[in-house]
Amino acid sequence: MQNDSSAAATMTPGKGLLVLGAIVVVIGSFLALTHALAIHNVWAAFLFLLYWAGIEHASFEKLLPCIVGAALGLLMGFLLKMLPVWLGDPGGIVFLVAVLVLVYFQVMGWVVTAVNMVTMLYLTVTTIPSIQSGVDFVDAAVALAVGIVFFTTLVWVGTAWQKRRQPAV
Repeated sequence: MQNDSSAAATMTPGKGLLVLGAIVVVIGSFLALTHALAIHNVWAAFLFLLYWAGIEHASFEKLLPCIVGAALGLLMGFLLKMLPVWLGDPGGIVFLVAVLVLVYFQVMGWVVTAVNMVTMLYLTVTTIPSIQSGVDFVDAAVALAVGIVFFTTLVWVGTAWQKRRQPAV
C-alpha cells in the first residue's frame, strides 16, 4: 500500500472528517438518483469513479479514455454473455479471439483511447461468473452513463468553484 505523505501532512483529522462527510453526501445523492431512476447496477458507475478519480485523479485529460475504455470493457462482458447465445459454442471462441486482440492491442499500445487499463478492469470484472449470471448489461450501461455525467459534472463544478475562491494573483 502506498501513502501520499504530502496529502497526509496537509489533512488534519477535522478536515478528514469533513471530506468523509462530503463523500457520504455525494455517494448518497448518487444512490438516491439511481434509485429514483430504477437503476440497479450502480457498480458500473462506481468502478468508473474508482478508476477516473482514484487512479487518474479526476483528470479531464484522461476522461475520454476512461469513458471509452469503460464502455468497451462493459461491451466485452455483454459479448461474453451473448455470443454463445447467438452463435452457440463458436460464440465462446469468437469472444476469446476478441479478448486476445484486445490484449495484443494493450501490449502494443495501440488505440489507447479505447484499449487501456480501464477496458481491462471492466473486462475482468464483467467476466466474473456471479456478475455474468446476474447482470442486466443495459442497466449497467445506463448506470455507467449516469455515473459519468453525475461525477464528471460534480468534479467540473467543484473545480470551477475552487478556482473562483482562489484570490487573483
